Amino acid sequence: MSGSKYLRVRALLLARVRLLPAGARLPAEPELCAEYGVSRITLRHAVDGLIDEGFLVREQGRGTFVTEPQHRMRYRERFAGAVTGFHAQQTAQGFVVTSRVAELADRAAREPAAGRLGLTPGDRVARLTRVRSVDGAVHHLAVTELPLDRFPGILDSDLTDASLFATLRDHHGVDLARNDLLVSIRGAEAEVAEYLFVEPGERLLTVESTVFDADDRPVASGVSWLTPRNSEVAFSLRP
Repeated sequence: MSGSKYLRVRALLLARVRLLPAGARLPAEPELCAEYGVSRITLRHAVDGLIDEGFLVREQGRGTFVTEPQHRMRYRERFAGAVTGFHAQQTAQGFVVTSRVAELADRAAREPAAGRLGLTPGDRVARLTRVRSVDGAVHHLAVTELPLDRFPGILDSDLTDASLFATLRDHHGVDLARNDLLVSIRGAEAEVAEYLFVEPGERLLTVESTVFDADDRPVASGVSWLTPRNSEVAFSLRP
């Protein structure tokens, strides 16, 4: 099986799947093989890969169907000495990540973020609220607070389609080394529900994070709310 043929047919299949609604049935294997000019082995390998990644499901005797969108968010506590965020992880998987910045302003620190950042409630923080989308579909709401005395210029940053972690590294010289996470399931409060187009009280994946630099100083504290129907959180732990 040619690696280049597999990659080509996988890319074509993925592009096709992204245009189809959930529940749509793929054409039969002989038809797809003829359309893409590949063997059944190559085609099946590509289809199996998309099944493993959650884009397709195979039903015995019925065919292969498009599933609900599954945007995998993989948080790694340490990866090559650095912390990678949502933007980098999704972009690496071929998704297009965009953000609508609802707020980027000077605010008084509040608990629990104040304690996690080593601040006193009332100390000044930059509060960043973003509605983040993947391939044009709303994925999650993220609220992040950063100590303003350390990052005074962050308020002038354009984070519409940019990675916050990359901005901290590239423009503020921060070596991100650790991200402590707490994952829970909670009912959506009214404001969160409005951002995510869900009903108040709907159960959401809630991910709280505290990011540290190489000197083990807290850099940012945040919380993200995700709908379980199109999200999952995976952890890769290293000693």
